[in-house]
Amino acid sequence: MPHRITPQFNKIQIIVFALIIITAFVFRFQHIQSIPPGLYHDEAINGNNALVAYQTGDYKVFYTDNNGRGGLFINLIAFGYKIFGQDIWTIRIISAIAGLLTVIGLYLLTRQLFNWQIASIASFYLATSFWHVNFSRIGFAGIMVPMLMVFGFYFLWKGLQKLN
Repeated sequence: MPHRITPQFNKIQIIVFALIIITAFVFRFQHIQSIPPGLYHDEAINGNNALVAYQTGDYKVFYTDNNGRGGLFINLIAFGYKIFGQDIWTIRIISAIAGLLTVIGLYLLTRQLFNWQIASIASFYLATSFWHVNFSRIGFAGIMVPMLMVFGFYFLWKGLQKLN
């Protein structure tokens, strides 16, 4: 059986995809340092754990503070401190990056499963979805789940295609 060939991008598809990514970027990053105002308790604990990890080099798989939480998100915040500096908005920028990557991943997945038009609609809706934008702008680890699921399904689908 021949392998399914990955569809190629044409000029219109690239423009539409770029507009969706720009929209998602603006919705997630514009005024991220001030909107939403304040800092949630969970964000503060994530930031404190990341600061300790960054300063001591003691990166953990599991952090016990605040009833325990996985280390991936906190360690990414610590990495963000190295790149962006030790500031409150750095906690949130990791969530915004995860949200933006989710939009990209959803486009790639739905394009593989259906076509570029459906991928464009689905990813545009996600790019402008209130709930996804909201949690992409707050430093909660939960925003990592949709990103990891979308890319997990995308790479699973690509792997299954190679088996055929």
